[in-house]
Amino acid sequence: MSIDPGVLKRLLNLRIIIEGNNSWAFRELVDYVLEILEERLPLLLNEAVEPYGLEASVLNKKGCDVFPGVKHCEDIMVVGVYEKESDEPFVYAGYMVSRGENLFELRLVKIIDALTGEQI
Repeated sequence: MSIDPGVLKRLLNLRIIIEGNNSWAFRELVDYVLEILEERLPLLLNEAVEPYGLEASVLNKKGCDVFPGVKHCEDIMVVGVYEKESDEPFVYAGYMVSRGENLFELRLVKIIDALTGEQI
């Protein structure tokens, strides 16, 4: 790995919590946040890792395929982190996406080595 694991964790650390009342207006706000997040998350992550010669992208992989055994793995969004000019990620980052009637949360839950599956 070309980057210190502690630095990588700090770069990928992201937590968004929105909590409000149980109303249509709040649910609409969460819908807007999700829409913006889907569009901007790859840009946010790339901005963070690019100075270190890395790239990040949100993958279509299922959370339970990459992070088996993690509670609620079906709600994990998988991100691959690549060294520039590489087609294979060297780590996977998992972001838990929780949504309820009056709560939305996105948070980094785990980073693993793509080859060994070991937690970083």
